[in-house]
Amino acid sequence: MTRKSRISSILAALGLVAAAVAVPSPTSATPAPIPVQVLSLTDLHGYLSETENLTIAGPSGTQQVGGAGYLKAHLDKLRAGKPNSFLIGSGDQFSGWPDYTQAFANEPTIEVLNAFGMDFDVAGNHEFDREFPFLRRMTTGACYGKPGFDSCFKDSTGRNFHGTDYAYHAANIVNPKSKQPVLPPYWIAKAGTQRIGFIGLGFPGTPTETLSIKGSGFEFQGVVDAANRAAAELKAQGVNAIVVSMHEGGQQGGLYNDCKNPTGPIFDAARSMSPDIDVILGGHWHTAFNCMIPDPNGVPRPVLEASNHGRVLGEVNLSLDPATGDVIRSATTAANHAVTKDLTPDPGVQKIVKYWMDKWTTRQQQPLTKLDRDLDFAPKAESRTGNLVADLYRHEADGDFALVPADLGVDVIAAGLKAGTVTYGAAWPVTGISPITTLSMKGSTVKDVLEQQWIPPAYGCTRLSSLATSDNFRYTYDLGKPVGNRVDPAKVLVNGKPLRLDKTYRVTTSAAMPLHGAQYGYPGFQQYTNLERAPRMGQEVFLNYLRTHPLLKAPNLGRVTAIPGTPPPSDGPFGPLNLLPQNEMTATATSQGGAAYSAAAAIDGNCTTMWHSNWSPHAPLPQYITLDLKTPRAIEALVYTPRQDADVPNGRISSYDVQTSTDGSTFTSAAKGSWDGSVDAKIARLPAGTTARYVRLAGLAGGADYAAATELNIALAPAS
Repeated sequence: MTRKSRISSILAALGLVAAAVAVPSPTSATPAPIPVQVLSLTDLHGYLSETENLTIAGPSGTQQVGGAGYLKAHLDKLRAGKPNSFLIGSGDQFSGWPDYTQAFANEPTIEVLNAFGMDFDVAGNHEFDREFPFLRRMTTGACYGKPGFDSCFKDSTGRNFHGTDYAYHAANIVNPKSKQPVLPPYWIAKAGTQRIGFIGLGFPGTPTETLSIKGSGFEFQGVVDAANRAAAELKAQGVNAIVVSMHEGGQQGGLYNDCKNPTGPIFDAARSMSPDIDVILGGHWHTAFNCMIPDPNGVPRPVLEASNHGRVLGEVNLSLDPATGDVIRSATTAANHAVTKDLTPDPGVQKIVKYWMDKWTTRQQQPLTKLDRDLDFAPKAESRTGNLVADLYRHEADGDFALVPADLGVDVIAAGLKAGTVTYGAAWPVTGISPITTLSMKGSTVKDVLEQQWIPPAYGCTRLSSLATSDNFRYTYDLGKPVGNRVDPAKVLVNGKPLRLDKTYRVTTSAAMPLHGAQYGYPGFQQYTNLERAPRMGQEVFLNYLRTHPLLKAPNLGRVTAIPGTPPPSDGPFGPLNLLPQNEMTATATSQGGAAYSAAAAIDGNCTTMWHSNWSPHAPLPQYITLDLKTPRAIEALVYTPRQDADVPNGRISSYDVQTSTDGSTFTSAAKGSWDGSVDAKIARLPAGTTARYVRLAGLAGGADYAAATELNIALAPAS
């Protein structure tokens, strides 16, 4: 059966399996077990070039890894001489970040995966970045937008894009009305005289990811129940060897082939999934582990994740009973292999990658428009780039007006443009790939959102943000007023009329705001109803606008008016505090993610640096950071500023224990509690009369099982 005909079958699915394990010599009466190799690839994200300078920590130190040509060489080496070998994906192979793949609608990635001989893949969250029709076109080769500009480029052989030679699967992504899977839940493959089933599971949190927000309106169910249903269906069809590939993962504290203190959803699921499942492959977390986790009957089975960006290939070798097709669990072996560069890269795949890299170099010189003057950009003030982007957002989504955050970086707005001829390469980074969404919000909430441009998240660490506005939305703010009271609703004009606090408006913005507004310092954006996603993403809209406007006039400034003044003094959110100067203390920690994330970064007065517990290898919580105040002090409180890059909540401490000591050896708990996940400053007040030289913050729970601190301050007791 050809790959294409297999896709068209109702059970077509994506997967990655590889062969062979050593088996006992058969006697004349005992047929030999059937060897099966399952190879695992996950979260490639289109990282095809060997020039990405990817590394991974190995037993002998840091190893240089990655590159599609080397991936293919390692695949060929692992497959050599092994029958019944399958290459199984766990999602997020395409869609992501390299310009040379994203600029060509991820078609280079598909050409390379086809060259790998991909057998099966899972619909991860990034497969839904551009909604379900885009995933469908990746398998069928259908065009979208303008062919040759948005999609359907000639591949390295000169042929039109034809889609994948394999299929995508997800047993847990269902139509909410019919409750039926919208993709094939599994794929059945032949292995010698027996069969093996591969179940796909998508990421349950897909609708709450920024790029894949809403998930096309589908229901994303839990992985355990969906896996168990699919396994029961396979067993009913006489398939007794079953592999689960899921876009969900976890982490551990060792190297890529270790399993030290494993934590995360995949391990919780592995302990609950049907004993009929023999292998569980993971993804999404961009980590690597090789574990044997007991099933509900207490029988160990392999649970693997193979890192990301093509750094690692996973391998599981199975032996099937030739009579029953059951997996002989005692003969199962598993390993993760670093994709090192000590092999000769595959020349065919190297040729494909070079073709697309050269095509990207050429495309960057393509002229799109002529601009009459500079499109300036400023993340903390009104700019012409921000104004144009806000206008395009509103036009694309047809909201009442647009409010677009200008300080979120590459996902929303990242740069300006110079006057004159604008090339594709110059325009490419200006507007990010964040989906455009429209929300229903009360006028009073809109007023609150405008005020939140000036929220100080921590003592000594202020934040000034900026919202770009569409041309029909103008407002005035008074710098002489206190934060939270700078915007007069009467001076906020929508189509020339004052903002009505009791009216509901349709507000167009980035998907980051309804999902993570509080983390970005804009909690008002999460007070909405009736979210709708526009059909195109910001970058598509921007590039096509330039392409279709050969002479472009930059929009004027003047949508935002500032009344100058000196704001009244502010004590901060916790009232007046007597802070110990940070240069009078030192800091140490139980782990750190390299020199740039040392404990000292938490007391440097710089809100763009931070201490972060180690992630490679992962140092599980609890983790501790200790402040030495040099001399015993009477202490009122510890002030904690979480990491400020709001789109990455990893390390924001949610459960804490503040401990004190006079000698640095014996510590006593002084304050325990929990904090929310926002960027705002947190406080832990200590009992009256607390005196100590050492103060230790224990992160008991935190984002992705890490601990981090942008700043730590000690508030001394009054009059001390």
